Amino acid sequence: MNLLGIDIGGTKIALSIGNERGELFVDQRFPTDPGSAQKTLTRAAEVAGELIAKAGLTVNQIDAIGISSPGPMCSKRRMILQTPNLKGWDHFKVGDFIEDKFKRPVFMQNDANGAGLAEYMFGACKGKDLIYLTMSTGIGAGIIANGQLVAGTNDLGGEVGHMTLDLNGPLCGCGKTGCWEAYCGGKNFADQVRADIACGVQTSILKEAGGDPAKIGMQEVRAAIRAGDAYACKKWDVFIEKMAHAVGILLQAFNPEAIIMGTLAIHGGDLFIPQMRDRIPKYAWKSSLDVCRIEASVLNNIGELSAIAIAIDGVCQLKKG
Repeated sequence: MNLLGIDIGGTKIALSIGNERGELFVDQRFPTDPGSAQKTLTRAAEVAGELIAKAGLTVNQIDAIGISSPGPMCSKRRMILQTPNLKGWDHFKVGDFIEDKFKRPVFMQNDANGAGLAEYMFGACKGKDLIYLTMSTGIGAGIIANGQLVAGTNDLGGEVGHMTLDLNGPLCGCGKTGCWEAYCGGKNFADQVRADIACGVQTSILKEAGGDPAKIGMQEVRAAIRAGDAYACKKWDVFIEKMAHAVGILLQAFNPEAIIMGTLAIHGGDLFIPQMRDRIPKYAWKSSLDVCRIEASVLNNIGELSAIAIAIDGVCQLKKG
């Protein structure tokens, strides 16, 4: 199959032409206009046309188009419902717009679901029942059970970042308290460190950030931990404990063959997955943990591959009727 993938991000749009084996022939990125879906997608259609020609294909040779987008979204209506980073995209019928341009089948899923499909089709745990966890600004999941994507009744099946770990925990951006994302989402974690520094906490994290609180991120925290900074080590201890708690819940609920983790785990090295795995037995049965691979993703270009995987899954679902 020849497939067109469109990965919609808050800052960039990534387009690619690939096939069912996950081979990307051509790809290109350009900035997203957060205030105008119409303007951005018009440009996306132009770039897609150029890529199709560059790949030596015609539009009629494209078997399907996959769109990976931020959530919350509606896969049936193929639209982003509402997202804080793309104010001008609310309820815009992204799928209809692209289908009108190319007259090819268009399928749309949220980015976490797309990444889960990409891991299932192309990753190190290809073909296994797995959970892919986005681990960056926020936390979401793409869940594959019995070979099928678990999207839920209205596409909220993978919103695991908003599982409540402690009712008395910090306020989350979703409005609840004590969510997994409130503790372990990259932005929330960094915001908590900045707030503590503003209240007078002494830590070398600020020095690692060149004295600028705005530049504090996970890289600076990890550097401080490796230097033995007491505050950073204590903060990281809570982070890892909450990670283990949440992953333990997923192990108990889904009994997957693999849990694959994104950005923070990829860059976390020995401070992340090994430390977390040591604590999981407090939250999940050993028999579930023993049969589950827990590792960082090894896929490059996962955004592009997610969109391609969404197209493949859409075609497969059509064939099943």
